[in-house]
Amino acid sequence: MPSLNEVQLRTLTAAVDRMVPQDDYPSASAAGCIDFLLRLIELEHLAEMYRAGLDGLESEARRGGSSFADLGEAAQDELLRKCEKLKTRITWRVSPKQFVSLLARQTIEGYYSDPGNGGNRDGIAWRMVGFEVRG
Repeated sequence: MPSLNEVQLRTLTAAVDRMVPQDDYPSASAAGCIDFLLRLIELEHLAEMYRAGLDGLESEARRGGSSFADLGEAAQDELLRKCEKLKTRITWRVSPKQFVSLLARQTIEGYYSDPGNGGNRDGIAWRMVGFEVRG
């Protein structure tokens, strides 16, 4: 498992939960996306990209006086949008736009993936879209 620290894991959880928030169905983290992402990060050798991106996101939030995970949902959404538009206030070690794009794509992959890959716990996303696996 890649070595993300506690702050990076909190930031990751908060960010994926803004990409797929809870509604009538579980959020990304509740559906297992963190487990999926941690496996994928290791398999694709993306640990440094994720560490740098999560640190950048956290540093951007702290410039406003709060941890990313502690920001309100609207503020988290706004910060993620600013990253996508390259309207950041600090110097990142990776492109904020590329990191947010990668994180969004891989979060969606995890949310809708085969449950055997670590995400889509109990096939919840498949049920959400009306796909039932029959044994």
